[in-house]
Amino acid sequence: MKTMPAQPQMAQTPDRDDQDSLLVDLAWRNIHEDIVSGRLAPGTRLRIAKLRELYGVGASPLREALSRLSADGFVQSIERRGFMVAPVSLAEFRDLTNVRKLLEFEALRLSLRHGDEAWEAQLAAVFYRLGKAQERLKADDPTMLVQWEAVNRDFHEVLVSACNSPWTLQLRRTVYSFAERYRRICQTEYSVSRDVHEEHAQIMDAALKRDVDRICALIDEHLERTYQKVAKSGRV
Repeated sequence: MKTMPAQPQMAQTPDRDDQDSLLVDLAWRNIHEDIVSGRLAPGTRLRIAKLRELYGVGASPLREALSRLSADGFVQSIERRGFMVAPVSLAEFRDLTNVRKLLEFEALRLSLRHGDEAWEAQLAAVFYRLGKAQERLKADDPTMLVQWEAVNRDFHEVLVSACNSPWTLQLRRTVYSFAERYRRICQTEYSVSRDVHEEHAQIMDAALKRDVDRICALIDEHLERTYQKVAKSGRV
């Protein structure tokens, strides 16, 4: 008795809802990055037709992404006129800096209490990467600013990664993203007047020694210097 040859199976395609969700996520990530980096300046009108050309995504995913960004606070909805990039102000950055300090202090306190040897190894590794990025930044390589920002974010994330309070980490991450927007809008070049790497070295040393009081004092100074730099830039 002959057996029928096995029929080739049709390749499974993602569900339409999954595809739409992926497009929305892609649009959200791209627009969010361009807002945080300053490529989309505060107050910029976000016209769907222009965004379709810029990101290669359809109108529906773009509108959904903009609605999410509006709920996040990075975009403002203008009644019957679409969307615009949320404005910035020095008063808001002052408030963000103060709130970030509170969240960093609590996250660091818990992270230093619960961090193990694996956490220490992660911290040492990301600090090494940060040092290499800093060296290339000092060499006047303009393409390194984006990479330095990414590693800088990783360094601060690893510092608090042993914190056992998910809500503290989530709120901290949200405030960090808003504060990063101000820093990146104003940070168009490396500032030789400030040794940021030495600041990071002292912070890491305090973390490894589990010195909560010292690391909180260092973070307070670190964030305050950033606020002063933004304030003096004249761009906010």
